[in-house]
Amino acid sequence: MKRSLIRVIAFLAMMLLCASPVFAITIDTGNNGNNTTNSNGVIPGVTTLELVEKKLCEIPITDPENGDKIGEFTKELTSFDAEKKEAILTLTVKNLMENEDFTKKNLEVFFVLDNSYSMTKTYNNKVKTDYVAEAANDFTHSLLEKFENAKIGLVSFSSVKVAEGAVYGTLNDAKLLSGLTNSETDLNAKIEDYKKDQGTYTNIEAGLAVAEANFSKDENVARYIILLSDGVPNLCLNTEETLKYSGVVAAATTKKLQDLSAKGIHMYSILMGLNEANQKVPGASLPDGADPNTTYGKLAEEIFGTPEKPVVPTVGQFFHIDYENLYDTINESIYADIADVKDTFIKDIVIKDYFPKEILENFNFEYVKTPNIGKVSEKVDYTDNSITWNIELLNAGEIATLSYKLTLKEDYNKEIVDKILPTNSKVDLEYTYENQKKQETETEFSKVRVRYVESSKDETITKKPLPQTGNYMTIFISVVAVIITIFAISRVYFFKKLK
Repeated sequence: MKRSLIRVIAFLAMMLLCASPVFAITIDTGNNGNNTTNSNGVIPGVTTLELVEKKLCEIPITDPENGDKIGEFTKELTSFDAEKKEAILTLTVKNLMENEDFTKKNLEVFFVLDNSYSMTKTYNNKVKTDYVAEAANDFTHSLLEKFENAKIGLVSFSSVKVAEGAVYGTLNDAKLLSGLTNSETDLNAKIEDYKKDQGTYTNIEAGLAVAEANFSKDENVARYIILLSDGVPNLCLNTEETLKYSGVVAAATTKKLQDLSAKGIHMYSILMGLNEANQKVPGASLPDGADPNTTYGKLAEEIFGTPEKPVVPTVGQFFHIDYENLYDTINESIYADIADVKDTFIKDIVIKDYFPKEILENFNFEYVKTPNIGKVSEKVDYTDNSITWNIELLNAGEIATLSYKLTLKEDYNKEIVDKILPTNSKVDLEYTYENQKKQETETEFSKVRVRYVESSKDETITKKPLPQTGNYMTIFISVVAVIITIFAISRVYFFKKLK
């Protein structure tokens, strides 16, 4: 009986255990028996992004007039994650200029003034020297008032009187009326003296030479000459060819202008008497063989350049004007040019960043940092595969930035695997400085490559150990059931024994 009971209990326990559920997990490795491809032709496996070359794209921003560097544009790869298959690129625009106090600019200006006898004549009931004095006095006041370190000097030119033993064609044909000074009172007095002492002939070269000799030798000084005459020269230095227009005199005067300009002295040449430009020059005043029909206008062009628009001066700026235009020429045009404070801002900046077609087809694009200055297009313009960043004004010392991220798509095209891809195709930079527009282009960028490792056909990939067969709760219930069954049978057996 005992053995029969034991057999029954063992059989029941076995049945309960076999009846408990069995659990197992199957992990999809991405590889089936046929190693088939997905919808876009990519075989399941491990894909990573490789950085082939990290390249700094840089475009200098320069002053269109002189080529000085005033800012810069850079584009660089600032973050890269091979496993996440993403690259972050940052665009930066810097204004490298500083806000300067231009009132402390060092300036030296010489007036080189014609005081030949013809300057004592009148035009519209006003003596020519009065036109000069009025314009020079106001210019002196304006410049010295604005600039702390400005100095002005005065030189007159004509020729000494024959009665005083004149030797024409020397530095005696010019006179230093005032050395460089910042005293407005002294300069006004010297301008009045200029009106009182005239000579016979016109030696512009001598006047320019005296002014040149009296500039300071200081460094970091901007130097200017304002040359003013009512006629072309008929004297020059170091020659016996005197009292003649054109020829040697014209060539020597022109060379002197060019030499001064080459030394960094800014030239403003003013010839008054535009209404006399078509007047013929007396034949006796011309070199042998010269055209007898030559006019004063033609002689002026030979020395100073072409006054018609567009003006083509020999050096610097040339103004051929009537006498009543002298004040505005000196106190507006020339003053504005000398006292001009160069812009310290760059405006109308337009940056167009172009992408290769393969990048846009296989990578997701998103901004991770919107620009702190200016506005950028909300999304890629697929008509030319670009984004556009506009900055209306970038002030001195300002830095503008924006960043975007390129992330490889899950369903990328298998054709790009192992192919070196530049992140961008080109960048166009356009900007305006001092009302001059300039455009630059750069085509060097960082490069990436998609790497792919295909899974083996029979490879099983498990990221964690498989759970054991069965379930703990089921086992617990089964054990309890066995115990209860044993207890119940034992009780039945016990009561039968009592009987």
